[in-house]
Amino acid sequence: MKDFTALLKSEIRPALGVTEVGAIALAAARAYAEVGGTVLHIEMSMNGGMYKNGFSCGIPGTEELGCEMAAALGALGGKWKLGLECLKGITPEQVEKAKSIPVDISLAKEMDSIYIEAEVTTTGGIGIVRIEGTHDNIVYVAKDNEVVFIKEQSKEEATKEMIDFDAITVADMVDYVSVVSIDNLAMIQDMIEMNCKLSEEGQRGVGLSIGTTLDAFHKKGVVGIDMIYQAQKLTCAAMDARLSGLPFPAMSIVGSGSHGIVCSLPVVSYGRSIEVAEEKIIRAVALSGLVTIFSKHYTGRLSALCGCVLGGGSGAAAGIAYLMGGGAVEVGNAMNHLAANLTGMICDGGSTGCALKASTGVYTSFLSAMLAMNGTAIPNHFGVVGSSAEQTAKNLGRVSAEGMCPMDATIIDIMQQRK
Repeated sequence: MKDFTALLKSEIRPALGVTEVGAIALAAARAYAEVGGTVLHIEMSMNGGMYKNGFSCGIPGTEELGCEMAAALGALGGKWKLGLECLKGITPEQVEKAKSIPVDISLAKEMDSIYIEAEVTTTGGIGIVRIEGTHDNIVYVAKDNEVVFIKEQSKEEATKEMIDFDAITVADMVDYVSVVSIDNLAMIQDMIEMNCKLSEEGQRGVGLSIGTTLDAFHKKGVVGIDMIYQAQKLTCAAMDARLSGLPFPAMSIVGSGSHGIVCSLPVVSYGRSIEVAEEKIIRAVALSGLVTIFSKHYTGRLSALCGCVLGGGSGAAAGIAYLMGGGAVEVGNAMNHLAANLTGMICDGGSTGCALKASTGVYTSFLSAMLAMNGTAIPNHFGVVGSSAEQTAKNLGRVSAEGMCPMDATIIDIMQQRK
């Protein structure tokens, strides 16, 4: 049996607000910390996926949006030692001051993976910081012309050395979550508690208010209350809270709070609906997390495909099938069903609209699991579906990397024309 404990621990961590916004703020905060003084000007360069996902996202604890404001607030009040929670405690005074700071953003078109370079000019000098590979992986710090810090190996490279993804099977993941000591899954319990708390905040009605809308139309007799309905409410409330910028963290996975929400809350909701032991739910969420990590290894952390649905949703389908009593065969079939259904869903940036996609993902996760448990397996000659769930994940990686790059460029061009 493979031990996936270290992999889960390395990929699950708290994030305040959308992780792209947090990463931009983190880079600016770390750059400012080297020089101090009064902020005069900020220049940011980043890969297209980072720009796209931060473009329309709410800044935690404010009513502001976007990459420029994230950079300005990071420099003015960000606490870089908090990592992706660096914007915790931003004040209204800092928000007003940030609006007057010139911020120029350019695209590093040659960079395919996560990349941010922040250059913060102040009365104390120029601070420069680079983040690469993962959202909080600072690899370079300089003050004026003096290099302060260089990190030789990125976290992404370290993760690749930790485990050989090409050697992983769905059966390995199912075996692990079934027998691992529950004490080794403390990070999963933390994920469940944090994301459920975020959902409670979202149920007050923010963002698109999907949960309250479902309730309203239930009262009109349009929709009924069932397990899928409950899972959509729990999941979408957390998505609405996070993407609207409420000042409460999500537990992220593979650098995304949305992935963390979608891979955990549908599974939690279903498990509690059928009243299984909490330990079983934790094991199912751990399986969902592993499947999400596995899927995102091939499609990339930032991609033209909707990762929270195709990554987190694939994990949720696996976790739900596991709670339904499925083994490796049923879990793999559930993953294939979801891929066959939602592969065409694009990522057009992080925004409150992601909650709509999450709602679709929750429903499809349940349908995929139910089909698998009913003995249905989509034929392996169907489109992107491969000879196994593992091969399907690799095929999705090709769709993302080879097929969707022009789509990503088009979306970013549309965003830039709005400015």
